[in-house]
Amino acid sequence: MIVTRQRRKPFPVGRILLPLVAILAIVGAFIWAPSRAAITSGPLSPIWQQLGPRFAVVTAPFHFAAQNQLIARRNHEIVTLQAQLANAKRSLASAQKSAATLKSRVQQLNVKVAQKGAKASTPVVQPVASPGPFGSTSSATGSNAAGSTTAKNRRIAAEWAAMDPSNAAKVVQRLPVPYDAKIFSLMSASDVGAILDALPPAFAARVTQENPTLKP
Repeated sequence: MIVTRQRRKPFPVGRILLPLVAILAIVGAFIWAPSRAAITSGPLSPIWQQLGPRFAVVTAPFHFAAQNQLIARRNHEIVTLQAQLANAKRSLASAQKSAATLKSRVQQLNVKVAQKGAKASTPVVQPVASPGPFGSTSSATGSNAAGSTTAKNRRIAAEWAAMDPSNAAKVVQRLPVPYDAKIFSLMSASDVGAILDALPPAFAARVTQENPTLKP
């Protein structure tokens, strides 16, 4: 008895290849713009009107997938924009905090400058020389001290006139009223009026009572 070996039949590639080529050709016809226009609005439009709804039913799942992809992309863009907005808010809060800190430092510097100006403008009392054995020597010493005091008062008056009226008013309030009136008498009426306007009314009234020639 002779047993013959049967060969396995080859896979029918031709049966699958032809339908696959036909499907790809149809898809390509719908993808390519000129052929799609010829099908939908050309001589084949009556056939398309009949087969179009069925084709839409067949391709509906693909449209749904495309819509889901579009929604996912938009959601990603929304998340990205929200993150950028949160970063912008944090940057704005940091900038506002820095601005508040700088403003506080500027105010502190202004207070220090005003205090230094007040200290610089405070008059230094010159020691009075004791009377010597000779009257001429003591009178000469008194005359030199008076001249030095007058020159210093004029210098202080010039400094007050050059200052901002509000800053000068802060300095004036820290000094005795008679001294303020003496310095004001060495200044012009416009400069004195500007400083008196910046002073509290009660303090300005005391200064003008001390020297009635001053007019606010």
